[in-house]
Amino acid sequence: MNDTLSIDFQTISFPVTSRSRYVTGISALNIPAPENTGGDWHFLNTFKSQAFPGNIDLAGEGLEWNTNAVFGDYGIHECSDFLHFRGVPIKKGMPVYSANHYRAILDMVHRSVSNGRIPWHIDIDDWLDSEQHKNMFFSLLDRFSGKFSPAEQRLVSCWTDTIS
Repeated sequence: MNDTLSIDFQTISFPVTSRSRYVTGISALNIPAPENTGGDWHFLNTFKSQAFPGNIDLAGEGLEWNTNAVFGDYGIHECSDFLHFRGVPIKKGMPVYSANHYRAILDMVHRSVSNGRIPWHIDIDDWLDSEQHKNMFFSLLDRFSGKFSPAEQRLVSCWTDTIS
């Protein structure tokens, strides 16, 4: 059965976001990014499922997942027009902020290493389609690495040594 058919989207509202509290992770990877990186392909499973809006990954101000001290507002973009066009319930005039694909992956990497784990589960080939996009990601990771603790840097190195 298709779960998306039985949802009353009129009674559901999109979570409030801002440049400092935004959609990230897999959710953000399902929103086209300004840089035309590949992203994910599970839009309906993310934004039109029975779990919506509770399944939307949010990060930032006031949330447990907050990488603003590390990445600032790098890669945060407004995306309400696209979501509205795709039928996601958003109040008229309400902005929706999302991480671009680089930031979403950076957030996931940081979340993993800040919890003491090597981010083996993150396969950038799933979301970045070209060598240019992958090189840009690694450049950004290098740019922000000084904001990672030494232990986090070691975990990132263990990961990047096996994928780059």
